Amino acid sequence: MANIPVDILLALLVLVCFLFALFVWVRRRRGRRATAVSTTAATKSTIRHLTLYVLKLTGFAIVSFVIIAFLMTMYLNVRTVIEETAPASSTVEMPADLAFPVEEVTFDGGDGLALAGWFVPPQNGAVIILLHGYGGNRTGNIWHAEQLYEAGYGLLLYDQRASGESEGDHRSYGWEDPADVGAAMEYVHGRADAQDAYIGIAGCSTGGQIAVQSAAQYPGITAVWADGASSVRADDIPPSGHPLIFLFRASNYMLDWMFAQKLGIEAPPPLISQIGQIEPRPVMLVAGGQAHPLYGSESLIVNRYATYAGEHTAVWVIEEAFHCDGPVHRPEEYAERLVDFFDAAFANAVK
Repeated sequence: MANIPVDILLALLVLVCFLFALFVWVRRRRGRRATAVSTTAATKSTIRHLTLYVLKLTGFAIVSFVIIAFLMTMYLNVRTVIEETAPASSTVEMPADLAFPVEEVTFDGGDGLALAGWFVPPQNGAVIILLHGYGGNRTGNIWHAEQLYEAGYGLLLYDQRASGESEGDHRSYGWEDPADVGAAMEYVHGRADAQDAYIGIAGCSTGGQIAVQSAAQYPGITAVWADGASSVRADDIPPSGHPLIFLFRASNYMLDWMFAQKLGIEAPPPLISQIGQIEPRPVMLVAGGQAHPLYGSESLIVNRYATYAGEHTAVWVIEEAFHCDGPVHRPEEYAERLVDFFDAAFANAVK
């Protein structure tokens, strides 16, 4: 969730070095005022004092860094909570060249919020719920919707709570959204043109995370396609011996607590604790292979999810992709895999 930019960490290091130099200068001024002692005694005293001096300086530098890093992490996490819970409303304009006909719909979310979206009836008896990335709206799923529509699938694309044209006074980083997916399923099955339809789900980034959480909670979801699924809790982040990754992971435990306090709810279980509950239903976890300069490739966290999932979970790493941009790099392969995945899942499904 949170991230500590490298430039801020370097600024902290510079500040610690400055404090260290200031401490050395003060100590040297005090040392010049000390009374001289005999040569032999002075040598022994110098060694002893030098040792203590180095230890004190080291301790001072470490304590200073820890305090400053803690305060900076607090500040960044508070800012993150404020920014990531703020509404992300936007006007949704239907593209003039939209390749499939849609019905503009509104349905009640898990706690009565009005959620706005587009619906397409199924031609093959199955509907895919499509979930956009954090802060976006339903237009972020148009490419995926086009591929699925051509294969005969019904579609429900909707703006997540407090996003796009949907109601809500705050977002929750996916913590409260699975209830909206449950409401979306009820809406689909409440329609005369889809009441007996199978339901699959696909999402990108936070949308992928919500898709996995929702499938763990609702057995009626037949199959899950999650591209670049984000973490739910700090426990989802892979452990690492890298000191900056360690600090990043530690800061996320603080962030989990802050989110829970801000939202006034109990934090959901980490994704690694939920994903195994989807078994034996199929899950496809997609990840970009391009590495972030600090955190590495998102394939690290996606492969971590897979180790906690069942045997019907597969991982596809697109080496040249970074995050949810697989369709840009491999449009034909991505479209084929997406459709084939759901075709196989529904062919093997039993009502």
